[in-house]
Amino acid sequence: MSTVADRVKTLRKQLKLTQSALGHCAGGISKQAVSQWERGITEPQWEALNALKRSRGVNPDWLLHGTEPMLDLDPPPTTAAAAEESIHALTSEKRPLAELLDDLSRRLATADPGVREDVTRLVLRYLENPPAGARIAKAIELLLGQDEDPPTPL
Repeated sequence: MSTVADRVKTLRKQLKLTQSALGHCAGGISKQAVSQWERGITEPQWEALNALKRSRGVNPDWLLHGTEPMLDLDPPPTTAAAAEESIHALTSEKRPLAELLDDLSRRLATADPGVREDVTRLVLRYLENPPAGARIAKAIELLLGQDEDPPTPL
């Protein structure tokens, strides 16, 4: 398999998924987008690769470059207990999570597009590695600048 398109199709068939189902595993990508991947028109973006890694243990390096193995042997745990622990850590802050997200949304709306992209990447990194939340929250604060009432770090 020499192309990304070949590997996407092989992955889908090995996992016994439809194009729609693979798109769902890739973070809600449409069937048409998966079809474009398989035909070599486009390639999966970073967010889709990470969603595939989280949902199915797909090795992004294999998908993009053919580097073995196809599937990571030790995918990150996605148990209900791990999810509950992450939610508890977020909601045990001084401010409710909904308030933090509203504040972030408000501040992102006034930021320039490059900053919005950087913040989006940082939020996705946090979702992959919650223990790094304090460092990531600090990086987001630096990107957005100080607010009159800065939010409590994620």
